[in-house]
Amino acid sequence: MSKLDTSAELVKLGQLLGVHSAELTFLESLPLPTLIKVRALTTDKLFNDGRKLFQKLASASKLLPAGITASIGEKVFGPMLCARIASEMPYQRAVELADKMTIPFLAKVTLELDPRRVKDIIQNMPIARLRAVATELLAQKHYIIMGGFVGYMLPAQLKIILQDVSTEEALLHIGFFIESKHQLSDIIRLLPKERLNKLIGYLQTHEELWPEALALMVHLEDELKRELGDIAAELGGTVLDDLVGTVQQLDLWQDALPLFACMSPAAQFKLINTPLLSEVIPLTSVLVNTDRFSLWATLLPLIEYMSLAQRQQMTNLVIEQSTDFQQRMIAAVAHHQLWRPMFDVLVLMPEAAQQHMAGQLKQLLTAKPELSTTWQPLAIERQLEHLFG
Repeated sequence: MSKLDTSAELVKLGQLLGVHSAELTFLESLPLPTLIKVRALTTDKLFNDGRKLFQKLASASKLLPAGITASIGEKVFGPMLCARIASEMPYQRAVELADKMTIPFLAKVTLELDPRRVKDIIQNMPIARLRAVATELLAQKHYIIMGGFVGYMLPAQLKIILQDVSTEEALLHIGFFIESKHQLSDIIRLLPKERLNKLIGYLQTHEELWPEALALMVHLEDELKRELGDIAAELGGTVLDDLVGTVQQLDLWQDALPLFACMSPAAQFKLINTPLLSEVIPLTSVLVNTDRFSLWATLLPLIEYMSLAQRQQMTNLVIEQSTDFQQRMIAAVAHHQLWRPMFDVLVLMPEAAQQHMAGQLKQLLTAKPELSTTWQPLAIERQLEHLFG
């Protein structure tokens, strides 16, 4: 479960309930699917109350000309009731009425809609009307609402709307609140390469937006994670420093480590060698989260890019951990066949710690004696053969 996704979901739920997300922190430990279901059920409850009345009003709207009905809706019913009624009428009629309403009012109606119920309306709305409403929502910074509607737009509509999202801040905020995370890769591909460079470059002077950027990046396909990671690495040290600092400050290693693993070797080298990752506290956080979320297969290959001082620091931290911790690490090494980084850690341990760790490793030989063939060249290369004689 992504910590960033949970944060976004609590903000959405808070908006729906009319409270600040800080008042919902007691829900943080719930699984993300449960939080999503809670919000969906709450929305359904709000929309289903009085639904029969809204259905009758939707049916009655056909009795008057569109212009008169739209005027009554705007001047008498207001945005909330219009949103409920629109959810119950044929999309053709809703589109016709929308064409007769003012853009500011339509934007207010949009704030009250449940996108799941008006998919056909969204996809059949004239693009000029859709753009005008989106521009109004952008001006008022209704990023949560826009993120909710993205997943229900046609690709052709979305491509045009994205062109109107002129600021990187708005783009990142909307991405943070997008409902259909599986669509993010397709959405990012709609952006020209220059826009991606600008997006990452924007973070050089707006590091406070790194959580939004990370929330976007963690859901991308690996090739896009690599591309954006490489762009960040090419921009220089301050971008990567801010990225690692944000991850440490907000404890986002669960999200960040898999992202780092997708970067190119050159980008990984630059990132791993940022000053912060040579300090004890961040490295401890990395190890603790790696163990907690079973990310050993992600972390251990990155040892190759660590400086000798970093490796030594991490080795010292591994020694300080419990035997259970070390056994989980060894189990992950065995499962993923990551023996080289394991031996790179082992060689930096003092003799007593080496003997202790080797004793745990040799327990594996009972079940898999063929491992000795794999270990032998690694042990010889590091002058550790005496541990396995």
